[in-house]
Amino acid sequence: GVQTVCSSDLSSGINAEYGGSGGNSDSAAGGKFPDENFAIKHDRAGIIGMANDGPHTNGSQFYITFGPAPWMDQTYVAFGCLIEGQHILRDVENIETVNERPKRPLTIHDCGLLKDAL
Repeated sequence: GVQTVCSSDLSSGINAEYGGSGGNSDSAAGGKFPDENFAIKHDRAGIIGMANDGPHTNGSQFYITFGPAPWMDQTYVAFGCLIEGQHILRDVENIETVNERPKRPLTIHDCGLLKDAL
């Protein structure tokens, strides 16, 4: 299927933020959940983590960094990194925006579940 993946912010040079319902951005399990740890650093492009509204307010929104963002360490929980597709991340970063919102929808077509990745 087709899913619109970015209806939020594209901060040039920083990150793209995805997900949420536009309202409360609760997790799939309902409500918010606590920070787990800050072991993964925001030291390069492609770091994936949870967007939040402060400590222990993780929900359904996440981000992918466009470059190093050390100021995010100890504030946002990163949980992984982009393994391949860096060229697509660059394409997303270069999409024209108005007030950090994309001028056109970003979509993923026919995505599937990556199994046995590690």
